[in-house]
Amino acid sequence: MPSADIAERRASALDFARAPSPGPEPVTAAAGARWPVALRSITVLGELSEASETALQRAAGLAAAHGARLRLLGWAARGDISDGLLRARLSRMARRAARRSQVPVELGDTPMHGLREVLGQLDGTDLVVTANRRSDGLASFWRPNPAVRLAGVLPVPLLVVNEPCGLPYRQALAAVDLQAEPERVARWAAALAGDGELALLHVLRQWRPGKLRHGEDGLRWLELDLRRRAAQLQRVADTLQPQTDRLRVMLALGDDVAAEILVRRPAEGGMLVVVGRSTEAPWLDALLGSVTRSVLRASPHDVLVVPVGSPLTEDAQIGR
Repeated sequence: MPSADIAERRASALDFARAPSPGPEPVTAAAGARWPVALRSITVLGELSEASETALQRAAGLAAAHGARLRLLGWAARGDISDGLLRARLSRMARRAARRSQVPVELGDTPMHGLREVLGQLDGTDLVVTANRRSDGLASFWRPNPAVRLAGVLPVPLLVVNEPCGLPYRQALAAVDLQAEPERVARWAAALAGDGELALLHVLRQWRPGKLRHGEDGLRWLELDLRRRAAQLQRVADTLQPQTDRLRVMLALGDDVAAEILVRRPAEGGMLVVVGRSTEAPWLDALLGSVTRSVLRASPHDVLVVPVGSPLTEDAQIGR
């Protein structure tokens, strides 16, 4: 019977698969490539920080690339600052961003102080952008991360900006669940990646190499499952025409999906991490722990959270 080490080496041999390239040069956005999603309106939630200005700069770049409308709304906890002062400072921020990007920035009239107010201002919005406001130490218990709270309730994708500058992404890494609208997650990743490399990652949670105890039969089933998942992932990649020539697909084994995402970093340049959030079983996220929450709390890179519909979870089908 082969040892667990041998099983892990054989499994790792199929960890990465590269999407076939048809050969021609990549089609860039400047050459008129059609974006895989219609991004018509972007709303930025801003407050008084350098991080918020960076988030607005990122959103302005996306608005320029997609020809989208751009709005800036003030969002701060009650008592942090007066509404008048917040609006005055955001107005200056909006003017600076408009001059740099040559994209008009609309400024909301009344700053918002709660999630219900935010949700009431999102009619017609395709994407929400905000800076990550992490709390350290004990403050993280009594003042939860607003981005995590937003990601759990927004009906549209949320881009949480962590990168210190608004330079183009070198890579977008999309973690896809093959049962939870993987094409939607992949399309949003391609739309925001610009001309950067696009990688689709699927983690097989039920096949942890250290748990392979069935000898050659277990290895054979694992290899068959890997090839089946690779074929499914490739079909998702094939829906991203004409972006497929800058795309690769990856498979990984492990119990901790968030850890598999966070360990993968580009050699240089900025990265966008894209994750899906189930809209059909929020109680299950609370019970099992959420990949989205873990990535938002730990990723040093920008994170795009895409709401998706799905069955309960792939874990419910693990019995073999």
